[in-house]
Amino acid sequence: LPVTRFLQRMLTRAHIDSVVSHLARRHPAGKAARAVARLGSPSIVTAEGFAAALALRNGRSALAAALAPPVAIGIGKILKQLVPRPRPGLHRFGHEGLQSFPSTHVAGPVALLVCLACVAPRERRWRLTLALGAMAAAAIAVERLCAGAHWISDVAAGAALGALAGGAVGRLGRPPATAEEGAHP
Repeated sequence: LPVTRFLQRMLTRAHIDSVVSHLARRHPAGKAARAVARLGSPSIVTAEGFAAALALRNGRSALAAALAPPVAIGIGKILKQLVPRPRPGLHRFGHEGLQSFPSTHVAGPVALLVCLACVAPRERRWRLTLALGAMAAAAIAVERLCAGAHWISDVAAGAALGALAGGAVGRLGRPPATAEEGAHP
């Protein structure tokens, strides 16, 4: 695919990736950062989506919350196969050494957060949940860089993918507007 080759060339030539990767690896992730990063692993973030669905209790909104992370992660895994990009440093020689782009550890949590921003009630507890989740997602992104598991462009692409997938699923999961809320007849 010409688009795949173009993306691959564009990503491998990005100088900023090398600079940020080098700087991040000078400050390796500690135990706490690795523990937070586990919150973004595909299986854990999928479970978090199901937990959010249970808390929402609204069929359509709950379904959206449960589906947003797996949708983003699934698209991310397809992209990893289409754009076989090596990971930074010695991670490229590991089992998933050519599956750097995009970061599904970032895509899943961002998808869940954006979806919840669309479907969750506008209550204080949900706003607090979203704020804490956003801090955790940022910590996961930084840990992926410090651990040398991803380039910054992988993390940025994962965040963009998560935002797009979460927004799309969240939009579909919104309950229909009533006449009082401004629905058009």
